[in-house]
Amino acid sequence: MASSRFLFVHGAWHGAWSFDLLRLELERRAVACEAIDLPALGDDMTALAEATFERGVERLVERIGAWRNWTVVGHSFGGFYATEAALRASGKVKSLVYLAGWVPKVGDDFAAMAAAAPLSDGFKACFRKDEAGEALLLDAAKATPYLWHDVAPGIAAAAAMRVRPQPAEPFASAKIGGNNAVGGVELLKRIPRLALVAAQDRVIAAEKLKELAARAEVPCEELPTGHCPFLSAPKKVADALLGVK
Repeated sequence: MASSRFLFVHGAWHGAWSFDLLRLELERRAVACEAIDLPALGDDMTALAEATFERGVERLVERIGAWRNWTVVGHSFGGFYATEAALRASGKVKSLVYLAGWVPKVGDDFAAMAAAAPLSDGFKACFRKDEAGEALLLDAAKATPYLWHDVAPGIAAAAAMRVRPQPAEPFASAKIGGNNAVGGVELLKRIPRLALVAAQDRVIAAEKLKELAARAEVPCEELPTGHCPFLSAPKKVADALLGVK
């Protein structure tokens, strides 16, 4: 996979920073990789009201740019952005990887995926909407046993300090394929996809994610980790990614 270029798309509340350990591991192996902040997350300063799903997808497509041979890796909700961007990127995406996340088909929206593979009740109790209804506020201390239970305490504490309010709009508007469902089905069939499911996931049940992968006819591999394996086991994730065809 040395000829491939990895692009990492983080999940809700997180940012590009969450892939730092994994990027270091891949760079040590001379593998080109980078991560991107979605709007209003990580170090990005987009206003919450402007942090839409569409804007995030457009940012990804712009970053893909003229380069080819991308493997785009979406963590958790980031897989929606990764999938939609791949459909719009004119054949520049070599493969898609879903890391501890939902595997959508063309026409799927987030509500359908969350109904099929719901967030755990314990994790749902860790966040609430803000008064304006623009963001979901995460109680990082309460969320630690769900998001980072298998992460070294110092790394988990650092992650808890860096999470930001999650824009609410993308959860309502995320949909794969938009108005081009027929064409999107054919395009997505041409992109090899892989689901890396976290066996110890306390945010989304691993078995439910496996069912979604099977429904989408996407092969599935298991990692012996929790929901954020790039923080708990970056070497294992790198090994799995370097096996992507």
